[in-house]
Amino acid sequence: MRLDRLLKPKEYLAAVRMRGRSVRFRLCLFVAAILIPSLAAAGVVVVRAAEAHREQIVTSLREKAREVRDTVDREIVAAKNLLTVLASSRFLQNGELLEFEREALQISQQIGIQIVLRDSRTGHQVFNTSFPGQRSIPRGNPAVLAAEREAAAMKKAVVSNVFLATPRKEHVVVVVAPVIRNGAAELFLTMGIRTRRFADLLEAEQVESGAIVGLVDRNNVIVARSLRHEEYSGTAIPTEFAANASAAGGVWTSVSRLGVLNTWYYRRSVETGWFVAVGVPETVLSGPLKTSLAQFAGAGALLFALAMALTYQIGGRVERSLGAMGVDREPTREEFAVLFDSFPVGVVLVNGDGRIALTNAALQKRFGYRHEELVGKPIEAMLPAPSDGPREPEVRPLAPRRDVFGRHKNGDDIPVEIWWNRIGTRNGNFAVATVVDVTARKLAAERLSAALAERDELRRRLMQAFEAERLRLAHELHDQTGQSLTAVMLELKGIEQRMDDDGRGQLRSLRKQLELMGQSLHRIAWELRPASIDELGLAAAIENYVAEWSRTAGIEADFHCRSGCLDRVSDEIRTAIYRVVQEALTNVAKHARGATAVSIIVEHAETGLQLTVEDNGCGFDADDRLAGARHDAGLGLAGMRERLSLIGGNLIVESAVDLGTTLFARIPLEPANV
Repeated sequence: MRLDRLLKPKEYLAAVRMRGRSVRFRLCLFVAAILIPSLAAAGVVVVRAAEAHREQIVTSLREKAREVRDTVDREIVAAKNLLTVLASSRFLQNGELLEFEREALQISQQIGIQIVLRDSRTGHQVFNTSFPGQRSIPRGNPAVLAAEREAAAMKKAVVSNVFLATPRKEHVVVVVAPVIRNGAAELFLTMGIRTRRFADLLEAEQVESGAIVGLVDRNNVIVARSLRHEEYSGTAIPTEFAANASAAGGVWTSVSRLGVLNTWYYRRSVETGWFVAVGVPETVLSGPLKTSLAQFAGAGALLFALAMALTYQIGGRVERSLGAMGVDREPTREEFAVLFDSFPVGVVLVNGDGRIALTNAALQKRFGYRHEELVGKPIEAMLPAPSDGPREPEVRPLAPRRDVFGRHKNGDDIPVEIWWNRIGTRNGNFAVATVVDVTARKLAAERLSAALAERDELRRRLMQAFEAERLRLAHELHDQTGQSLTAVMLELKGIEQRMDDDGRGQLRSLRKQLELMGQSLHRIAWELRPASIDELGLAAAIENYVAEWSRTAGIEADFHCRSGCLDRVSDEIRTAIYRVVQEALTNVAKHARGATAVSIIVEHAETGLQLTVEDNGCGFDADDRLAGARHDAGLGLAGMRERLSLIGGNLIVESAVDLGTTLFARIPLEPANV
């Protein structure tokens, strides 16, 4: 029997032509589905490579800032060491200033620096190697004087910030070392270093193309720069840099005079307190990423366009040679067979006599049969045989969905879910069924059921433990604490007879307090576990509780028990009924505004008990979930449902606004207890 005939291929093709797609379109869609994720993955690789390149540049700039900082520190340390050696010269210590001047002048000429000796007592320069032979030059710069004060305080060589030196009109920094004599800094040795010297050091560093190296003093003034030094030396930088700069180093962005956004990676010198910063235009950092993305986007777009064009041409050739299935031609038997066998679940076609006409590969594999072994057999061949022997094929109504057991070829039962659908063809009526193996689902359901049963058992044990603890506490309060309190009251009564009038008044007041305590203890013990449940029975216990609650709440309450089997049920059920009554009356007191009467009834209901609690309070809209949630505040109804579910019962709530509320608690009982 041909499957394509059974499924009305012409009608099928007519429907497909309305919504189908050509081979060319599907082939292009397939290629696009492969190319787009591949290009996206390649784009991610390109972006990560560009980001790695940027990170390498950043690491190089940070390392270069550290190297330049160390180079500048070595220059400053060398100057400090030279001044320290000169300050300890025997000529200075012995006051032979002319000899020392000749020595300093010789050193100054050899290394090309300026050395100045100033007398702190007179404030005049003793000599200046830039002006040899002159004496008592009353010349001093505020930056130099500040450095001298710092050196005197620290008693060691220090370096100043950058300043404009006169008369040469050039920016310099000075290193100042105190000359300690007689325990005080009587003289100061000062070495002037032109900022051009630092600029030469910065220019000698090999940095990234377009990078700039800068040196900034403690006052946020540029000392030297690797590019355009003369223009920037002595220029103050924005104060927010110092405000945001960390103690060791970091990163900072600024806009140059030309409007270029620069990113600076800086290091602070512990020796001088200066900053060494290496900066590059942001285009240097983001350029590789932008270039890579642009190149990749262009190449990817070109590749995608070429692939689509080539696929479009190939798809046209295939379409012209074979035709578009379902659009340009009817599907072949082989194509239908492939589609039929590709279903991930079992599919079986049954004729009007209940015999198998077709099966797909998934069903054959799951049941262990070959196609030839099933065709022509009754559908019952795949079902377990009844206990009364083999059965003949029968025609019976088919439900849209059935959960049954299938029979494997080896005799094993397989839980399956079958979905039936009737179809009519020119060759008769058939039924198509999808057969889904639900073994895993069944196992999961069994495990879930076992877990729920275990959870309910644990909850039941927990509830029993709570009640046992309540009983223990009630006995403890009543038998021990209550008796001790009674003994104390008797003892006080005996003492009262030996006291004067004032003492008797105080003792009577104390006895009244103890009586109130005793009443509170009795009430607490009674609420924990009324003794009347065990001594007088559940009905008497509920009646006593209702009467006490009515007196306390000021609401008229009546209790009716129409069942004589309350004391034949288990202690767990009796406790649950009592607790539900307690919680229901508590809810009335809390939520039933305007209630003046409450009725509690316990009676038989079919195969169990029914507890009814009805009030004439304000009620609520039971269909309004928000109102229901507010009414559930404090977990009252939830707690009652929890208790009842543990003994197989249920709770129904009926309520309406201004018409009161009624609770129905239904509890199943064993036939012997009904």
